[in-house]
Amino acid sequence: MRGHGNVALQGSVGERAGSPQGQKATVAHFVRDMLYAQRSGIPWAVLALVLAAVLLGAAYYVTAVTGRSIDVLLRDANAIAQQPNYFGALDHAEVLLMGGAGWISLFAATLQRDRSALFLGLGGLLSLLLALDNLYMLHESSWRLHLNEKIVFGFYGLLLALLVVTDLRRFLNTPFVLLGIATFLFMVAVLIDALPLGSMRAPAWLEDCLELVGVCFWIAYFVKCSRDAILERLPEKR
Repeated sequence: MRGHGNVALQGSVGERAGSPQGQKATVAHFVRDMLYAQRSGIPWAVLALVLAAVLLGAAYYVTAVTGRSIDVLLRDANAIAQQPNYFGALDHAEVLLMGGAGWISLFAATLQRDRSALFLGLGGLLSLLLALDNLYMLHESSWRLHLNEKIVFGFYGLLLALLVVTDLRRFLNTPFVLLGIATFLFMVAVLIDALPLGSMRAPAWLEDCLELVGVCFWIAYFVKCSRDAILERLPEKR
């Protein structure tokens, strides 16, 4: 008798689930869960609006100072200059790679609970600053702020030194040769750029090639460090 009762009960539940009322309840439950899941995105939506406001505010400030249309800030530079889309392709790749290294390092830093968070955070910050420098020619335009290029490069060097000494033991346990090669190539590129014009000066493309190779070593180092730091936080498989 109990067995027949259970079968009947299961049948009645299945009928209710397949009934119009049961389907409406299922849909309502799904919609309610979906809307509830969006609540966690509200702070991020606010952050997105603030970021957009800052960028557009900066754009309108530039247009007010220069008297140019905001169109020149929103459109692609090659489209404005009516140049082929491959102009500056490798320079754009450098910015993407360096920016990627920065965001990967910062993301990994948010997952750490020890001094490695500061190590990766400084690495991410420096990477993003170098990407911005390349993108917006910060050190070339430093004279607008009455700053010498040497001060800008000195600041980058200070951040790099802080990155090393913040957690020296961890740094020595990383493949720091990759970072050393990248730094060396950057320094050679800067020296080539600083040489006076003349017949003895190296071709301009050599400086850019050295910088590109240095960026590749730079991102390889920080992606490797970020990956190792994240794997250390994962629970060990038993």
